Amino acid sequence: MTLAGKKIIILLMLLPAMVKAQTALDTAVNFTVKDVHGVTHKLNEYLEQGKLVAVDFFTITCGPCVTSAPEINAAYEHFGCNGGNVVFLGINWGATNEQVLQFGETYGAYYPSVSGLEGNGNHVVADYQVLSYPTVILIEPGGAICEQYIWPPSVAHLDSVVASHGGIAMPCNTGLNKETGSSISTIKVFPNPATEYVNVETKEKSNLSALLINMLGVAVRQWQISAFQVEVSRLSLKGIEPGFYQLFLKKHGMIIGTTALVISGGNK
Repeated sequence: MTLAGKKIIILLMLLPAMVKAQTALDTAVNFTVKDVHGVTHKLNEYLEQGKLVAVDFFTITCGPCVTSAPEINAAYEHFGCNGGNVVFLGINWGATNEQVLQFGETYGAYYPSVSGLEGNGNHVVADYQVLSYPTVILIEPGGAICEQYIWPPSVAHLDSVVASHGGIAMPCNTGLNKETGSSISTIKVFPNPATEYVNVETKEKSNLSALLINMLGVAVRQWQISAFQVEVSRLSLKGIEPGFYQLFLKKHGMIIGTTALVISGGNK
């Protein structure tokens, strides 16, 4: 047998091992990241809450990432859009917030995604020693990486694998997973931190709605706002748990503004 032939045989023998684990880790490394909407995600907090965490490592330039984006999004919806016991996160390498946002809107990836350059994604990719894109892994509440490489990342396969580890299917109720529109601006809210209410200032005069999302990406309250007669509208926060949130302002179903909002105690 020629030397070239021996090399081919060795490569074929190694190929199953290479395909099996696109991250070399079997235990998760904690991370704190900020997604393209400014929401902070802490891995250990999700795990301590008993959540399974599915992480999609991707780039905006790889063909398979484009193909898998809507499939992963469908699985995200199948398990309740981060409202159940499964959290989906996209971790990008090499792009900006705006580029990742545009990627998601173009290819149908509406699960929380983190850019490599502005959201700390590059550091997470390095920590997890990711070898190729897309790489989808699944982390159990105890911190073990129970699936080092879910392939193919089709919705049917993802649903099956996540369910086999205890993922529970449930309706998606965030109201954000089908939103599009890249002209998103920052809105003015005050006071911030807020307690019993928050004022929203906008120049819009048409009917609007406001949506409050928690750190898990779950909608906790939505307000319907009649046509603004003034530039400031007051939203009640009574009954909402203290914490960090993202407030979205929507017009005709499209997000037109967003801002971080801190809710402090005393609003029961």
